[in-house]
Amino acid sequence: MAIGISMVMLSDGEPLDDRALSSFLRDNYPDLPASGATETRGSTLSFRLGQADVILGNMSAPIPWLDLEGPCSTSILWRKSATEVRAHRRHIIVTVSANADPLELSRLLTQVTAAVLSACPNAIGVYWGNATLVVPKALFIEFAAKILPKGPPVHIWVDARVGRQSEKEVAGFTTGLDALGHMELETLSSPEEPGALRERLYLIADYLLTSGRTIADGDTIGEDAGEKIRIIYSDSAFGVKTKVMRLVYEKPSAKSKWKLW
Repeated sequence: MAIGISMVMLSDGEPLDDRALSSFLRDNYPDLPASGATETRGSTLSFRLGQADVILGNMSAPIPWLDLEGPCSTSILWRKSATEVRAHRRHIIVTVSANADPLELSRLLTQVTAAVLSACPNAIGVYWGNATLVVPKALFIEFAAKILPKGPPVHIWVDARVGRQSEKEVAGFTTGLDALGHMELETLSSPEEPGALRERLYLIADYLLTSGRTIADGDTIGEDAGEKIRIIYSDSAFGVKTKVMRLVYEKPSAKSKWKLW
């Protein structure tokens, strides 16, 4: 049994509307089985969603700022997160348990999380712990309702963090791919601008999640034969405990599109 967890941040203690939650799931995901009757025990609400178990734990305190400070400082999805996230007063722990692969579990967790956001007028956003990522309410619901039915909503499942290592080189890494069944991506020596490197990392992540394939150790990627970026399986330079896929630029190009060669 696999378990997925997210946290919905609340500005106050207004109760969750379980009927609105069920309506959101029914209206946006008609292929999902109907949610079962809700059961309330103390501050916990639970229900079945097909073969999955959903538990919503209402917590009367905010998520510790120590867990949120880093994600807020690097967020590109939530520009005012440092101020707005710090002001939240409560949160709901969303737990989904199911016999599912990482992608399917993440889909279910995303669907339920979006439903909770929609059913809580006082919700302000989500802490997606698998990627140590904060996402504002409206954006998360939009990705979950409009992008998820078509494919993986990479930008709310995976974070790509980049920064200059020197005047001519940019370093970067992803968080969130490991929880989706793939190795994280890293590079220490990209000649690209930070924005271009971030987009490249997202493009590779999207390829991995959409195709279900892996990129083998030693393979190269690039837009054409004139651009070669070798993928090397290596230890992480950023503290990841498992092996990562490191991008090594052999014949860099200023262009951002790529394919496997």
